[in-house]
Amino acid sequence: MKTNIEQEIFERILAELARGEHAEEVKQARDVFFERLRDLRDDDPSFERLTACFLNWYVFDRRMDGCLETPLQIFVATHKLSAGEKTLLAALAGNIHSLFEVLRIDRQSIDLRDMFSSETLRVTERRALAGLDPGDILEARLLPLNDKLVFASGAYVLHPRAARGLIRKAAERSRTSGTPEAAELIMRLQALSFRYLDRFKQRVPVEKVYTDITGGQ
Repeated sequence: MKTNIEQEIFERILAELARGEHAEEVKQARDVFFERLRDLRDDDPSFERLTACFLNWYVFDRRMDGCLETPLQIFVATHKLSAGEKTLLAALAGNIHSLFEVLRIDRQSIDLRDMFSSETLRVTERRALAGLDPGDILEARLLPLNDKLVFASGAYVLHPRAARGLIRKAAERSRTSGTPEAAELIMRLQALSFRYLDRFKQRVPVEKVYTDITGGQ
Protein backbone atom coordinates (compact mmCIF):
# COMPACT_ATOMS: atom_id res chain seq x y z
CA MET A 1 0.00 0.00 0.00
CA LYS A 2 1.51 3.35 -1.02
CA THR A 3 2.19 6.04 1.58
CA ASN A 4 0.74 9.50 0.96
CA ILE A 5 4.07 11.08 -0.05
CA GLU A 6 5.01 8.11 -2.27
CA GLN A 7 1.59 8.25 -3.96
CA GLU A 8 1.96 11.99 -4.49
CA ILE A 9 5.36 11.65 -6.16
CA PHE A 10 4.16 8.68 -8.23
CA GLU A 11 1.24 10.75 -9.51
CA ARG A 12 3.56 13.70 -10.26
CA ILE A 13 5.71 11.44 -12.44
CA LEU A 14 2.65 10.08 -14.24
CA ALA A 15 1.32 13.61 -14.81
CA GLU A 16 4.58 14.62 -16.47
CA LEU A 17 4.54 11.53 -18.67
CA ALA A 18 1.06 12.44 -19.88
CA ARG A 19 2.28 15.76 -21.25
CA GLY A 20 2.87 16.40 -24.94
CA GLU A 21 6.50 15.39 -25.38
CA HIS A 22 6.02 12.02 -23.68
CA ALA A 23 2.37 11.26 -24.49
CA GLU A 24 3.09 9.31 -27.69
CA GLU A 25 5.84 7.28 -26.04
CA VAL A 26 3.50 6.35 -23.19
CA LYS A 27 0.85 5.26 -25.70
CA GLN A 28 3.34 3.09 -27.61
CA ALA A 29 4.62 1.54 -24.38
CA ARG A 30 1.06 0.79 -23.31
CA ASP A 31 0.34 -0.88 -26.65
CA VAL A 32 3.41 -3.11 -26.20
CA PHE A 33 2.55 -3.95 -22.59
CA PHE A 34 -1.03 -4.90 -23.47
CA GLU A 35 -0.16 -6.73 -26.72
CA ARG A 36 -1.27 -10.04 -25.19
CA LEU A 37 -4.42 -8.38 -23.79
CA ARG A 38 -5.86 -6.73 -26.88
CA ASP A 39 -9.44 -7.48 -25.84
CA LEU A 40 -9.06 -6.08 -22.30
CA ARG A 41 -11.93 -3.66 -21.63
CA ASP A 42 -12.28 -1.05 -18.93
CA ASP A 43 -15.28 -2.92 -17.50
CA ASP A 44 -13.35 -6.20 -17.09
CA PRO A 45 -12.58 -7.23 -13.47
CA SER A 46 -8.85 -7.40 -14.28
CA PHE A 47 -8.67 -3.94 -15.88
CA GLU A 48 -7.74 -1.93 -12.79
CA ARG A 49 -5.09 -4.38 -11.57
CA LEU A 50 -3.44 -4.77 -14.97
CA THR A 51 -3.45 -1.01 -15.51
CA ALA A 52 -1.73 -0.58 -12.12
CA CYS A 53 0.83 -3.20 -13.19
CA PHE A 54 1.48 -1.24 -16.39
CA LEU A 55 1.87 2.12 -14.62
CA ASN A 56 4.27 0.69 -12.04
CA TRP A 57 6.27 -1.06 -14.76
CA TYR A 58 6.49 2.12 -16.82
CA VAL A 59 7.60 4.33 -13.94
CA PHE A 60 9.95 1.90 -12.19
CA ASP A 61 11.31 -0.39 -14.93
CA ARG A 62 10.96 0.88 -18.48
CA ARG A 63 13.84 2.91 -19.87
CA MET A 64 12.73 5.99 -21.74
CA ASP A 65 13.29 6.09 -25.49
CA GLY A 66 16.81 7.15 -26.41
CA CYS A 67 18.32 6.78 -22.94
CA LEU A 68 19.10 4.21 -20.25
CA GLU A 69 17.06 5.83 -17.49
CA THR A 70 13.58 5.09 -16.22
CA PRO A 71 10.99 7.83 -15.59
CA LEU A 72 11.76 7.54 -11.88
CA GLN A 73 15.49 8.10 -12.47
CA ILE A 74 14.84 11.02 -14.83
CA PHE A 75 12.51 12.60 -12.28
CA VAL A 76 15.21 12.43 -9.61
CA ALA A 77 17.81 13.93 -11.95
CA THR A 78 15.67 16.83 -13.20
CA HIS A 79 13.76 18.01 -10.13
CA LYS A 80 14.69 19.93 -7.01
CA LEU A 81 13.79 17.56 -4.21
CA SER A 82 13.96 17.63 -0.46
CA ALA A 83 16.34 15.29 1.35
CA GLY A 84 13.37 13.21 2.43
CA GLU A 85 12.06 12.92 -1.13
CA LYS A 86 15.49 11.89 -2.41
CA THR A 87 15.73 9.21 0.27
CA LEU A 88 12.25 7.96 -0.57
CA LEU A 89 12.89 7.81 -4.30
CA ALA A 90 16.21 6.03 -3.79
CA ALA A 91 14.32 3.42 -1.77
CA LEU A 92 11.63 3.07 -4.43
CA ALA A 93 14.31 2.46 -7.06
CA GLY A 94 15.14 -0.70 -5.12
CA ASN A 95 11.63 -2.15 -5.51
CA ILE A 96 11.21 -5.89 -6.10
CA HIS A 97 8.91 -7.11 -8.88
CA SER A 98 8.49 -10.86 -9.11
CA LEU A 99 6.34 -13.95 -8.76
CA PHE A 100 5.87 -14.93 -5.14
CA GLU A 101 4.52 -17.94 -3.29
CA VAL A 102 2.74 -17.18 -0.02
CA LEU A 103 4.37 -19.00 2.88
CA ARG A 104 2.67 -17.55 5.93
CA ILE A 105 0.12 -14.89 6.83
CA ASP A 106 0.07 -13.12 10.19
CA ARG A 107 -2.06 -10.22 11.40
CA GLN A 108 0.21 -7.52 9.99
CA SER A 109 2.70 -9.34 7.80
CA ILE A 110 2.96 -11.87 5.00
CA ASP A 111 5.97 -14.10 4.31
CA LEU A 112 6.64 -14.65 0.61
CA ARG A 113 9.12 -16.73 -1.36
CA ASP A 114 10.50 -15.12 -4.50
CA MET A 115 10.06 -17.85 -7.12
CA PHE A 116 13.07 -16.68 -9.15
CA SER A 117 15.62 -15.97 -6.42
CA SER A 118 14.20 -18.37 -3.77
CA GLU A 119 14.62 -15.55 -1.22
CA THR A 120 12.09 -15.34 1.63
CA LEU A 121 10.71 -11.84 2.22
CA ARG A 122 8.43 -10.42 4.88
CA VAL A 123 5.85 -7.88 3.72
CA THR A 124 4.20 -5.55 6.21
CA GLU A 125 0.53 -5.23 5.32
CA ARG A 126 -2.27 -4.31 7.69
CA ARG A 127 -4.90 -4.97 5.05
CA ALA A 128 -4.66 -8.54 3.77
CA LEU A 129 -5.15 -8.96 0.03
CA ALA A 130 -8.58 -10.41 -0.66
CA GLY A 131 -8.62 -14.20 -0.77
CA LEU A 132 -4.90 -14.63 -0.11
CA ASP A 133 -3.92 -17.91 1.57
CA PRO A 134 -0.69 -19.85 2.19
CA GLY A 135 0.37 -21.64 -1.00
CA ASP A 136 -1.09 -19.01 -3.31
CA ILE A 137 1.04 -17.60 -6.14
CA LEU A 138 0.90 -13.96 -7.11
CA GLU A 139 2.73 -11.39 -9.15
CA ALA A 140 3.45 -8.34 -7.02
CA ARG A 141 5.73 -5.35 -6.69
CA LEU A 142 7.23 -4.76 -3.25
CA LEU A 143 8.31 -1.29 -2.18
CA PRO A 144 10.98 -0.78 0.53
CA LEU A 145 9.56 2.00 2.70
CA ASN A 146 10.63 2.90 6.24
CA ASP A 147 12.82 -0.19 6.50
CA LYS A 148 9.87 -2.44 5.63
CA LEU A 149 8.52 -4.01 2.47
CA VAL A 150 4.96 -3.12 1.43
CA PHE A 151 2.82 -4.01 -1.57
CA ALA A 152 2.60 -1.43 -4.37
CA SER A 153 -1.04 -0.41 -4.41
CA GLY A 154 -3.17 -2.49 -6.77
CA ALA A 155 -0.22 -3.79 -8.80
CA TYR A 156 -0.68 -7.51 -8.27
CA VAL A 157 -2.11 -10.54 -10.05
CA LEU A 158 -3.33 -13.51 -7.99
CA HIS A 159 -3.18 -16.72 -10.02
CA PRO A 160 -5.69 -19.60 -9.80
CA ARG A 161 -4.80 -22.20 -7.21
CA ALA A 162 -5.27 -25.00 -9.73
CA ALA A 163 -2.40 -23.52 -11.79
CA ARG A 164 0.14 -23.64 -8.95
CA GLY A 165 1.95 -26.75 -10.20
CA LEU A 166 2.30 -25.43 -13.75
CA ILE A 167 3.54 -22.06 -12.54
CA ARG A 168 6.07 -23.62 -10.15
CA LYS A 169 7.53 -25.71 -12.98
CA ALA A 170 7.73 -22.73 -15.33
CA ALA A 171 9.33 -20.50 -12.67
CA GLU A 172 11.88 -23.20 -11.80
CA ARG A 173 12.78 -23.58 -15.47
CA SER A 174 13.17 -19.82 -15.79
CA ARG A 175 15.32 -19.71 -12.66
CA THR A 176 17.66 -22.48 -13.72
CA SER A 177 17.84 -22.01 -17.49
CA GLY A 178 16.71 -18.43 -18.06
CA THR A 179 13.99 -19.60 -20.46
CA PRO A 180 11.81 -17.68 -20.56
CA GLU A 181 13.26 -14.71 -18.73
CA ALA A 182 11.49 -13.75 -15.52
CA ALA A 183 9.92 -10.56 -16.91
CA GLU A 184 8.64 -12.40 -19.98
CA LEU A 185 7.13 -15.20 -17.88
CA ILE A 186 5.38 -12.67 -15.65
CA MET A 187 3.78 -10.98 -18.66
CA ARG A 188 2.65 -14.30 -20.13
CA LEU A 189 1.07 -15.20 -16.82
CA GLN A 190 -0.77 -11.86 -16.72
CA ALA A 191 -2.44 -12.73 -20.01
CA LEU A 192 -3.27 -16.28 -18.92
CA SER A 193 -4.82 -15.08 -15.68
CA PHE A 194 -6.94 -12.58 -17.61
CA ARG A 195 -8.09 -15.25 -20.08
CA TYR A 196 -9.04 -17.66 -17.31
CA LEU A 197 -10.77 -15.24 -14.94
CA ASP A 198 -12.34 -12.69 -17.30
CA ARG A 199 -12.88 -14.34 -20.67
CA PHE A 200 -13.48 -18.01 -19.83
CA LYS A 201 -15.13 -17.11 -16.48
CA GLN A 202 -13.35 -20.16 -15.01
CA ARG A 203 -15.54 -22.45 -17.13
CA VAL A 204 -12.53 -23.92 -18.97
CA PRO A 205 -10.20 -26.19 -16.95
CA VAL A 206 -7.26 -24.12 -15.76
CA GLU A 207 -4.80 -26.69 -17.15
CA LYS A 208 -6.04 -25.98 -20.69
CA VAL A 209 -5.65 -22.23 -20.26
CA TYR A 210 -2.21 -22.38 -18.63
CA THR A 211 -0.87 -25.28 -20.68
CA ASP A 212 1.19 -23.04 -22.98
CA ILE A 213 2.73 -21.20 -20.06
CA THR A 214 6.23 -21.21 -21.57
CA GLY A 215 5.08 -20.07 -25.00
CA GLY A 216 5.86 -23.38 -26.65
CA GLN A 217 9.52 -23.33 -25.59
